This record gives sequence, structure tokens and C-alpha cells, in this order.
Amino acid sequence: MATSSQRSAAGESLGARLAQLRVARGRTQLRLAELLCAASGSATVTRHEVSRWEREQRVPSAYWLRWLAVVLEVPLAELELAAAFARGVRAAGRRAAPAGLSVEASVEPPVPSVGADDWRYWSRSAPPPGSGRPWTTAELRRLDDLVGGADLSPLVDEALHAVVAGVRGDPGPAGSSAVSELAQLAGWVNADGGNAPAARVAYRLGLRVARASGDAAVVGHLLGDVAQLTAEPVRALALARAGVEEVAHCGSAAVRALALQRVAHAAARAGDADTCEGAVIGAERLFARRRPGDDPARLYWLTDDAVAALSGRCFAVLRRPGLAVPLLSDALAGIRGPRAVAVYTSWLAEAYLDAGVPERAAELAEEALVAAVRSGSVRAATRARALHARLVAGPRAPVEGYLRVAADGLSYLADVTGPAAAAAAGSG
Repeated sequence: MATSSQRSAAGESLGARLAQLRVARGRTQLRLAELLCAASGSATVTRHEVSRWEREQRVPSAYWLRWLAVVLEVPLAELELAAAFARGVRAAGRRAAPAGLSVEASVEPPVPSVGADDWRYWSRSAPPPGSGRPWTTAELRRLDDLVGGADLSPLVDEALHAVVAGVRGDPGPAGSSAVSELAQLAGWVNADGGNAPAARVAYRLGLRVARASGDAAVVGHLLGDVAQLTAEPVRALALARAGVEEVAHCGSAAVRALALQRVAHAAARAGDADTCEGAVIGAERLFARRRPGDDPARLYWLTDDAVAALSGRCFAVLRRPGLAVPLLSDALAGIRGPRAVAVYTSWLAEAYLDAGVPERAAELAEEALVAAVRSGSVRAATRARALHARLVAGPRAPVEGYLRVAADGLSYLADVTGPAAAAAAGSG
């Protein structure tokens, strides 16, 4: 087997190697920059400089290569070989391929079927009762940050009914965009409310309209959402990979980064650690070079903290607490909204359980339970119950405080059983 130095000598460039080493140690670009500044005594390296090194817009000087070797705990010679290769690439006027981006579908993606019945379902003449005034898609998305899917889905469904009825089966470009965006949101909130059948109907409609209008970015987003809803990990991974293929030529780096995060999560659920790590690295490198003006409005929530949380969740699923704990801990400092707090805090608690620190896991479980109750989200409730099952299966003494809170708190969680619960567990 080739050593890491031999791989560098054989042609691995510095940017890819730095990203791999950083992620393998559970560090964000910001944390790596902080460590470099502390080790060197020179406060001149920022997260943006680390990002430029990983994207090979710049090659670190010999001075910073020495400190990178210290902080990343690798031989200096390894980084020097990789840096020489990177300089050769730049001199030749070409770029090395970013790590983790060649995620190809290895099986034919089982894309959900779409048909006229889905259109008729959303264009029926009697929409559910709602607020009495039209809500914009942007307003509904912001409400989704605060309101559980069971409470929000009637408003979103009403908005989708109205838009579909208004275009009368011939949406045109503007109508297609409105329908597919609302269908994506309807699928998301219905899944969050535990109504998996309604979510699938909405996603099928969104896929049909987005494909017909040639909107690959929305098709890819919808495939990633369907992957989240799919309980069977191998099928979920195929769908997520299909989503990556759809957005491969999309102008928004954030869209492509999210698609890779969906692959990472599905791969983690399937136990495929190599694919998961490669997709996480690729997503982080893409997101670092995003231009916010290129991003669709629906990705307003995809911040640096959100990307770190998505990566941390993947490593928590893989039961790699050394990577999950720092990523999730840093991310939660900047994440708001009860559902997101509940979901990611529950994963952080599970990571602490895997690290053998049940006392800290119990403290976090209390926080996750309270946030899950506040959110009214089936996703959050499913995560809270899964964490509870792990806590009560272990020694009782370290979790006594949590158990007293849970005795009453569990009864206030959103209730769901059967296939919807399984789908919610996958999307958590």
C-alpha cells in the first residue's frame, strides 16, 4: 500500500491533501487558521487564506508549510512534495481536480415516477383553509425556521394549490419556477410533519415541472430531498448521487455543495465512510468558493455553520466522535431555530455517547429534548426518541437528571409512528 508521501510524489496536489488532513482531524478552516496563528505567533492567516490554499488559488510559502506540518501532524517532506506538484500544475496553466467532486452514480437512480395524477391532486378546486391572504414562498420558508411541519403544511399546501390552479397546466418559465419551488417546500414541510405520502406527491410534482422546464438545479435539490426522505440507505445514496449529476454544471457553488452534503449523509447512513468523507471534503471546498449572488433564495440558510453541522452529523452517523464533536460544537454556536438546534444537538449528544462521556451526552439530551418540543417537528422528535433509547440502554447514574426531564418532556413531542417515522429518521 502506498504511503501518503508516495501518493503525493505520484501526483496528489497540495490543496486536496490539506483538505483531507484537516477534515480527518475534525477541524474547520477557521479552526486550522487559528491553530496556525497560535503555533507560529503570527496572526496573519485567516480562514479565507486556508480556503485559497485548499483551492490552490495560492500555494503556501515554505514558512507556512513548516507550520502546517506541525499543526496537521504530518512530515514536512509530504507537504513539500504536494506543494511542488501544485506549483507544477499552476506553471502548466491547468488546475488539479478538486477532491471529492467526482461522485458518480454507480447504479441507475430509482427516481420517483411522476404523472398527471400528481398535477390533478394539487390543482383540485377546494384548497385547504388557510390564512385568508396569499403567502410568498420566501415568507413560508422563513416560517419553516420557526414552525413545525404539521402546523405549516396547510399554509404551504394552500399556496401550492393556488399556484398550480393559476397556471392551469401550462406554467411557462415563471410559473414552472413558482410551482417547483413551492413543491419542494411542500415536500419538505409535509415530511417534517410526518406526512410522507403527501411529501412524495409534492416532490414528484416538483420533479416533473422542473425537468420539463430544464431547471437542473431544482431537480438536483429535489432528488437530494427525496434521498433524505428515503429510509433505505442504498437507494437514498443512488438518489443523492443522481442529484449531484444534475447540478454538476450549475453556476451556484452552494447548490453543488449541498448536493454533495446529501451524498455524504446518505453514504454515512449506508456505512460508506470513504464516500462520505470524500463528499464532505468536496462540499466544503465548493462552499468556500461560493459567490452569494449566484445562489438561489432557497439556500439562504446554508451558512458556514450549517455546512459544518451537516458534516458533523455525517461523522456522528458514522460513529466517529473525534470528528463529529468539534464540528457540531462549533456549528451550534451559530445555529438558530428550534428544529435545527434539536437535531444537531441530539447528534452531538450521540457523539459524546460514542466518545464515552455519558454525563455530557445527558446534558445535551436535555437541551435537544426542550428544543424538539418547541419545534413541533417530527424530524426533531424522532431524533430525540432515538437518543432517549440509547441513553436508557446504558448505565442509569450518569443520566439521572436527563431522565427526570424526559419523564414529562417526551409526552410533549410531536407524535408519529410507522413509515413516516422511518422516513423522518432518515432525514434527521
